[in-house]
Amino acid sequence: MSVPSWKQTASKLDAFAEAVKLRHIITQMIMRNFGLKREKYDAIVGRQVREKYPELKSMIAKIDAYQNEVEKARLLTEYPEYIIGKVRDNLFRYSSDLVSNIAAANEIQCKTPNEFVKRILLEDDAIGDIARIRQEVLFIEEFFRIDLSRYMEYSEQLEITKNYLYRWKKSTVRDYDEFLHPEKKASRPEKEKARKRHKPKKQ
Repeated sequence: MSVPSWKQTASKLDAFAEAVKLRHIITQMIMRNFGLKREKYDAIVGRQVREKYPELKSMIAKIDAYQNEVEKARLLTEYPEYIIGKVRDNLFRYSSDLVSNIAAANEIQCKTPNEFVKRILLEDDAIGDIARIRQEVLFIEEFFRIDLSRYMEYSEQLEITKNYLYRWKKSTVRDYDEFLHPEKKASRPEKEKARKRHKPKKQ
């Protein structure tokens, strides 16, 4: 099985790991319930998430601060709960589909043309999930007149995940082309050497 470039190292900075991290962020939005009144104040970011993703410490601090603010203001008590439930369900589904599509794509061995096409289509679906998440969050912000970016740095994480997906898809398309035209794969090392020789030196 040809290992995608984003899975060649043990780094967390790959499409799947970033998508999982994005799903955690989206889940925090859902758990926050967009300001619906709570009988009891509970920190929405659990201990396990805090310990597993120490790099999100700054973001989590913003979540805690904004939660305090929203709990006091009760910003969304004017809206029917079923509307909140609908957008929560949409975000949960889109973030879940994102991770599922990436995992399913990575399970395909790509030994036949049909398998390559299936992986590319799943990668496209995952990229589409990114767009759906972005549009749903924009709707929430406009409809409920709130600024989620104040406490949830989802936009940057969306871009990071999307960029890794684009890179992975580009790699898959290249591998598919070389599968159909083996001579291109044979000539790639020479092309890479030539590209490096002509690459401008940094000043």
